[in-house]
Amino acid sequence: MLLQDIATVTHGAFLSRVKTSPEDTSAQVVNLYTMKEMNESLGLDYRGDHERVTAIPIEADRLSKLKLASEKMVVVNLLSQKSVAIRKEHAGLLIPSNFVVIEWNEPFSPLYFEWYFNEHPFCRKQLITARQGTSISALSIQMLRELEIVMPPADKQELIGKMYRGLKKKQALQMEYKQLEEQFMHYTIIKAIGDIKNDNK
Repeated sequence: MLLQDIATVTHGAFLSRVKTSPEDTSAQVVNLYTMKEMNESLGLDYRGDHERVTAIPIEADRLSKLKLASEKMVVVNLLSQKSVAIRKEHAGLLIPSNFVVIEWNEPFSPLYFEWYFNEHPFCRKQLITARQGTSISALSIQMLRELEIVMPPADKQELIGKMYRGLKKKQALQMEYKQLEEQFMHYTIIKAIGDIKNDNK
């Protein structure tokens, strides 16, 4: 079956349309879901622009009509072609339009879809085929809606999802260890240079 048969696939919020003035007394500052959160969820290092906007003011009435991130959702970045099931710690963030939001119309494991989209050879082949003949490397939302889904029983979906999350947690810990190791090595080298300078005085 196709993704559009079992889920609603829509763009996130267009910030230019929902953002209001910071002086608006009815505005509420809302934090955004960004590539930082996506990469952290995938156990990937993030070296992007940390100065980009991560929160915007939105009128309370308008905010009530927007969809905020929940653990039942999956987001896809069409440019990086990566998928992530929303983590508990990211629930309540506003998903901007550089992500596509997937909401299931029937019981389906978000973590299983994350694994399927990111890792399954059949899915990755579909994504490559969908882009053939186009001059851009990004997917379109229509390509995503027409993605063919392999849908095992619910218990297998849950098992695959849990195994995949365990793998991502392990990769995140390995990344953190590597960063700490690099910081320690830099500190040791700088300290050694300082000691040498002091010895030569």
